Amino acid sequence: MKLFVSKIDRRAQRTRDALRSAFVQLVLSRGYDVVSIGDICNTANVGRSTFYSHYKSKQNLLEESLQGPSGGLAACVAADATPQGLLPLLAHFREQKRVNRVFFETPIRGIWVRTLACVIEARLPRGSRSGLKALLVAELQIALLTHWLSGKFSLQPEAVAAMLITNTQTLLANK
Repeated sequence: MKLFVSKIDRRAQRTRDALRSAFVQLVLSRGYDVVSIGDICNTANVGRSTFYSHYKSKQNLLEESLQGPSGGLAACVAADATPQGLLPLLAHFREQKRVNRVFFETPIRGIWVRTLACVIEARLPRGSRSGLKALLVAELQIALLTHWLSGKFSLQPEAVAAMLITNTQTLLANK
């Protein structure tokens, strides 16, 4: 019985991976607004009912896709966060900035801010959780990355990482 359950989990994971991969590919090539669930299903080679058995909507799929980079940014909340820990994520953003610029534009940017805020809030100690503070931190982080990646400010990744950590912890420290 246990073997059967893990087999289903692997199959479901492969389907979710295929949907996420198709979604990201389509968003990067066409833009978020024009990609439909039908497009995602066709590219992933799955049926619509399969899509809906895994995701409620295109936005739900986007939010799950943003969990990885959001987790990396939310790590700035930790007291022991170091700039070196953020450098791989920042290097990825910088290397992919032409392709991934869509993630820093409307409407994805706003969805990413809200997703990141939820991840940040979940990492805060129970007594000090604040949705508003988490949202402010998320806005600050995404804004800093957006301006850095635009090339308007020539900062080294180490400086951006230090700013992310310092600003995050400063905002969260204020009562």
